Amino acid sequence: MTKLTDLEWFCPQPFINTVSTQDGASKPCCVLKEWPNRQLVKDGIIGPKALHESQLMKDFRNEFLTTGDGPMQNKFCQVCKEQEKHSATESHRIMYLDKFDENHGEHREHLEKLEEYIDTDHSEPFYLTMEYNAPNNFCNLKCNMCGPYNSSTYAKENQAIGIDKGKGATSSWLKGRTWVNEEDDMTKFEEVLETAVQMKLVGGETLALPQNYEMMDKAIEMGVAKNMHLTITTNATLTPKMGKLGDIFNYVSEFNGCQMNISVECWGDKNNYIRFPSKWEKIMHNVERFSKMPDTKILFATCVSSLNIGYLNEVADGVDILQEKEPNIYNDFATGSLVFGGDNLYIVTTIPLDIREQYLERIYTQVKPHHTKTFMKLANYLTDMEWDEELHKKMMIDVAKRDKFRGTCLTDIFPEWKPYYEKL
Repeated sequence: MTKLTDLEWFCPQPFINTVSTQDGASKPCCVLKEWPNRQLVKDGIIGPKALHESQLMKDFRNEFLTTGDGPMQNKFCQVCKEQEKHSATESHRIMYLDKFDENHGEHREHLEKLEEYIDTDHSEPFYLTMEYNAPNNFCNLKCNMCGPYNSSTYAKENQAIGIDKGKGATSSWLKGRTWVNEEDDMTKFEEVLETAVQMKLVGGETLALPQNYEMMDKAIEMGVAKNMHLTITTNATLTPKMGKLGDIFNYVSEFNGCQMNISVECWGDKNNYIRFPSKWEKIMHNVERFSKMPDTKILFATCVSSLNIGYLNEVADGVDILQEKEPNIYNDFATGSLVFGGDNLYIVTTIPLDIREQYLERIYTQVKPHHTKTFMKLANYLTDMEWDEELHKKMMIDVAKRDKFRGTCLTDIFPEWKPYYEKL
């Protein structure tokens, strides 16, 4: 047992992690809901150090040390709270705790320092991990469950079909634009880079954002890149020439290992539909190239939504086949984030009960035994989350508009939705 597990509902992220957001604000975790980015920017709380010293973060950290049911936890930590309702052993919070497991956690050598730190007044930051969201929303894909903040082509499609989906479309950062690409000052991250052992780069499409290469260049110039493990989330459709070293294949060897998180929602044509207009053959070609980079492992990660939850066993099976070919390279399949709450239309609650029964039958009969634990969590989502008929109707309208614009058809790929699609 450790101090971390002795606490009622502890998460290490508010103590060791910083996430920079596109609009210049920071937050301690990438899956927080209702984090007041806009207010932080308005108040001039820009950058990780300013956030660390803010009263907001002082109060938030204190809740993790004193209660498991504080008002800020219940507001901001909705995703993990919801995940743990359906699986007591699986959530982002538990995953982050596992990284400090005394026996097998990847950050176990820093456990003692973290335990010492939580007993201090936290006047100085203790940065171990960082996630960088560049002030650039360029992405070449427009995934159904995405939003304008994370995809310029999605924002452009919204504009073309007359949809203002999400607060991001009119936010102070986007200001009605479909693509934003702003310069960033890398010097404000120097204090984080000095001590971080993991750098996560995301997007937009991560490999197509010049700011991500500037961040890697900064770490290399500071002489700290070799202290960091590099984690890159990518849709694996692009490998452009960028940065001082030319492309991602030249950067990886400068860091202390790399994990490539390949964002897929399904396997094959189903993925092409949801992550439109990706080409599965191109993704697999680039995955093979990534697997040949030095000291690199591959993780296929999904975002659990109404369209893919019934087919994630195909992703697990596909990854199993890849592992058989390259057992020392391909890593595990991960169900990743649950699309949950906010203004997203592609949440599990939009799935009608008869379709849920089909998905549950597939989980109970087709999932391989070694994936049972992961898929029981998905089965619990399908069983426990109430059907939201109003949100379902909104989702179907959204699907139909995008299908008409793209020249696709939901029921060609997911025929179980046909009775509801035809009602439109």
